[in-house]
Amino acid sequence: MVLLLVLLTVGGGYYFFVVQAQAAVEAPASLLVIQQPVDVGQRPGIAGEALNAGDTVHTGTGGRAGIHFADGSFTRMSPDTTVTVKTTQLQKDGTLKSASLDQRVGRTFSSVQHLFGGASFTVGGHSVSAQVRGTDFEVLVRSNGTNLIKVFVGAVDVNGATHASVRAGEQIDADANGRLSNQRAIQPDVQDPYPLTSQCATAAANGNNAGTVQSTSGESLTNGQTAESSYNSAGGNLTLAFCYPGSLMRVTVTDPAGRTYPRQGAPPLIVRIANGPAGVYKAVATALDVPSAGEAYALSFATDAACASGNVDNGTVVRQTLSNSQIQKALTDSGSTGITLQVRGTSPTSARIFYYSNVGGVPLSWTIDFYAATPNLGAVITQVTVRGINVTTQVISRLGSFGGSITSMPTGFSVDRVYSCSGPGGDGMMVIEGHR
Repeated sequence: MVLLLVLLTVGGGYYFFVVQAQAAVEAPASLLVIQQPVDVGQRPGIAGEALNAGDTVHTGTGGRAGIHFADGSFTRMSPDTTVTVKTTQLQKDGTLKSASLDQRVGRTFSSVQHLFGGASFTVGGHSVSAQVRGTDFEVLVRSNGTNLIKVFVGAVDVNGATHASVRAGEQIDADANGRLSNQRAIQPDVQDPYPLTSQCATAAANGNNAGTVQSTSGESLTNGQTAESSYNSAGGNLTLAFCYPGSLMRVTVTDPAGRTYPRQGAPPLIVRIANGPAGVYKAVATALDVPSAGEAYALSFATDAACASGNVDNGTVVRQTLSNSQIQKALTDSGSTGITLQVRGTSPTSARIFYYSNVGGVPLSWTIDFYAATPNLGAVITQVTVRGINVTTQVISRLGSFGGSITSMPTGFSVDRVYSCSGPGGDGMMVIEGHR
């Protein structure tokens, strides 16, 4: 922030920049490495690295990855999947303007925050594209060029040689030439984890803080195999949802004190731990009696963490909060006047900070989106104006030339989740949760 302010005041004020109005700003996505091998281009992917237009992410056999956007939307990639980032832009208010991915082969699951105005999120398969305005959906591109699109929440416009609107609970096929057919209810597929992911995330979020939801999934567990997922909680009532197609599996949750909570039987299995301590919770899923080819699974954690100020750092788990009331008190205590600094809006997957000042007769404002670019804190400048003139592109360019890019910032701990919420009396708040 200091560097930003220096750039805005040195060299003749706002005349330092070439004036250029703009409706959107390029905003890199970030890479989430869930399980190697994951490549970006021809090199191993680095967790939290920026993904710009033209970057290609590939997951090898057993590899899993995610592409996170600054507004909190994300795409998960199954093993043996290749996706290229085509565009990623934010509106000046920090909401998504456009994002598009080119999926050459493999399976993806995208969760898209609600879009406004003419904003769009598009995943292009082989000869078809799926465009949404806020939804959860899956795209499967097979090696023979055929496609399958499933919609779990909301609706998707599918365009190829023909067009169809596919709604929640439906799927549609597309041949290698983009001809759509066979729109119908989602059909069971015991090795597809993404219907389970959507189911589990919804079950875990029920009665809890949506910003705390964290999900993992896998394509196949065979008899005797296990899969482990961990969750870093700042404490409170915790819920785990375990989803699988059928047959018989077991899940065992171990809390930070070493207490275990086993469950088995018909899915979804729900484990609730009241007043759980802060620390690491581990869930181990075990396949007991499943078909020989195995079954997919999904695990989702969540807590009922209140939207209230209060930091936690026990050496393992970290929770940091920043509320509008805290910001105002700090400004008042410092004697600052004529400054507005606020958390604006609410989102389960991101936070937006707005600044405005009029010092010396020069109105200045900026907006920054914060999100989890695990292990770092992702940050994208979406708007800078001086005297009402948009200079965002020039500021970002100058920051880059001075080595001051804030796309991905270390925090001293690994960031798991970032969200914004409305606390007591409507007090806007940004929350960062993570671990050391």
